[in-house]
Amino acid sequence: MLQTSRSKQRDKAKSLGDPTPSTKTEPAPRLKVAKIGIVSRDYRRIRDFSQQFSDILKRLDDERCDTVLFSPWSIEARKSCRPSARLRRIKSVLYETFTGNGKKRKGKQFLVFYRRGNKWHRHALPGGGFPSLKSLKKGTVERFVRCVMPDRILGNCCVIVCGESNGVPYHQITGRVRDDFGLRRSLPTEVTVVLNPVHDRMTRHEMKKKRRFLSRNNRCVISVWNKGKRDKNGKTHDGTKHPWTVFHNGREVTENKVEPPNQIIEEVEIGIVEILGAQISCARLLTRVL
Repeated sequence: MLQTSRSKQRDKAKSLGDPTPSTKTEPAPRLKVAKIGIVSRDYRRIRDFSQQFSDILKRLDDERCDTVLFSPWSIEARKSCRPSARLRRIKSVLYETFTGNGKKRKGKQFLVFYRRGNKWHRHALPGGGFPSLKSLKKGTVERFVRCVMPDRILGNCCVIVCGESNGVPYHQITGRVRDDFGLRRSLPTEVTVVLNPVHDRMTRHEMKKKRRFLSRNNRCVISVWNKGKRDKNGKTHDGTKHPWTVFHNGREVTENKVEPPNQIIEEVEIGIVEILGAQISCARLLTRVL
């Protein structure tokens, strides 16, 4: 059967990285994030966060967080996890739904739940991203920057999912990261926080350099990932530190000191990133581990 011209256009747009349309989504919020709870787990031990979801949010609400970011492959797509109306201080929750298991996990949607009064709204971020720069068609990253990134901006923060941070490539010859595709330039001045949920720990040295580069101009880049990925030899490369990094204005400020928790939520690691001060340019950045 011959394709219609409209279906051909859809296929072409999809291959070039246009935003993925989503059903049952509400308008994007304009957030003002300042105290962010970041949540990770070892997915060999926990399939998703659905069982701990309410407890995690209650704990971070007690810690006066306004935003919660879960590591990706967060909630199995068939399950429904919505923040409680009883939360007092949390204004936004971000997580990814997924299908499959093991090496066949596949992200489905990245969702933003945001509160207006006592009502929670659900917004699905546009897709169309890329895990790396390898084998990409010409123009894919430029189209992503032009067509997708404007809809990833949510007030004073934006969301760059996993390997989309490769949109600022590292050049081995010069040993420098450059904004070849205009990804960093596309961020308006009001975006002072970049939320970078990552599926698995990226071990190559270039990744920290790219996060450092994105954090310049008085921005904060917060990356959080899962533990448990095995290589072809069955080994994990989770490292000894916590599963997140925080960069601010071109400098890593990740804090790995552990404070004794007053409440234990089994099988998860929770951190808090707090931006103090009215303007990030004169703020101190704190991270705490719960």
